Amino acid sequence: MKSFLNSSPKGTYDIVEQESEIFLKIRNIFFEYARKFNFSYIETPIFEYAEIFEKTSQISDIVAKELYKFLDKSNRQLALRPEGTAPIMRAIWQHKLHQVEKKFFYFGPMFRYEKPQKGRFRQFYQAGFEITNYKPDSFFLQILEVILLVTKILENLKIQNYQLKINYLSNSQTRQEYCKALTQYFEKYIDKLEPISKSRLNNNPLRILDDKVESSKDFVKSAPKISDFWSIEDKQNFNSIISIFEKFKINYVIDYSLVRGLDYYDEFVFEFIDSGKILGSKLTFAGGGCYNNLPQKFGMPNFKSIGVAFGIERLIEIFKSNFPTKLTNLDFYLIGFSQDEILKNFELAILLREQNFRVDLNKSPLSIKDGFQKAKKSGAKFAFFFEKDEQPGQISIKNLQTSINKVISLLNIDFKFLRTIIDGETHV
Repeated sequence: MKSFLNSSPKGTYDIVEQESEIFLKIRNIFFEYARKFNFSYIETPIFEYAEIFEKTSQISDIVAKELYKFLDKSNRQLALRPEGTAPIMRAIWQHKLHQVEKKFFYFGPMFRYEKPQKGRFRQFYQAGFEITNYKPDSFFLQILEVILLVTKILENLKIQNYQLKINYLSNSQTRQEYCKALTQYFEKYIDKLEPISKSRLNNNPLRILDDKVESSKDFVKSAPKISDFWSIEDKQNFNSIISIFEKFKINYVIDYSLVRGLDYYDEFVFEFIDSGKILGSKLTFAGGGCYNNLPQKFGMPNFKSIGVAFGIERLIEIFKSNFPTKLTNLDFYLIGFSQDEILKNFELAILLREQNFRVDLNKSPLSIKDGFQKAKKSGAKFAFFFEKDEQPGQISIKNLQTSINKVISLLNIDFKFLRTIIDGETHV
């Protein structure tokens, strides 16, 4: 019988060592920008009543095929959350937060039973931003804020090779008319459709448009476009979105086949695609849109809402490709060649940590060779150590990349100077 003691479940992974440093860096950036854009952090349970997802996105693949469902000991049907928006909407209703505009941010694991591949896991992390119950007259500016938020986060992560794809799905009535036209069109080519597309033909023909296999076929490319069904108001709204993007110099590509994977989206939808081919065939690493009809699924009056979610694992892959060298997080390593020096280093470490420096030190005496090897392996930028001929109250600091030394005073430590060398403003 096979033992599973030495492996994680299929589609899961451990976040360790260098990957954990990148993960924490990315997470910290998300929390930083949530604060800058005035989003409140929200934490929902990783499992909910299955009805929450089945009622809000019943015909999507995410719910119909990939939902982790189970019965608890009281025979209640529960599910691991596959996405973050529906649980937030449930929380808004439960805590009576639907009366005024709210801005929420979340960061945590999601679960989908799908085929694991590069950038796609069964347990994966998402970061998401939701703006709910905003005033209708702020529609275009809410879209602008969400897109600017995404671009600022990507700018901070030094991610430049991406493409913003946009579409306008109008309202439920227009989509019903469009879906009817799509069904009639694809029925003419039913022999050329993949089995999964045939099953979607009568209940979710929109998904045929963005299917990886189908989207490359000429007859799918020639299918009716939703823009053919837009009302005058839809056209005006879409043109206004385009105008505001151009005013703020936001590059975009119109993709009429873009529909998103969850059923509750309407009006404006968008995706950010990796155009650097790091993830393979132009995978999406962030996407979202408007979901104005989702509140009624929870018993609330409908209100205007928009959100975006990021796939963290995909951002990690892009980040690792852009920065292949080891991410350095440790500022100083304190080398002690004797027990007495180690005790002095502990006193110094306390002072440095109080000034928010990241510090580590050896706890057993080391030779000079082993001490500097350990300092370099730690990933620290600089090492502190005591020279044999040093004056009392002095210590040497060494740049571990350039090997340049400088002697500083321990009696009156210049923390501002230390901060400038860590930040690269002063060189040692």
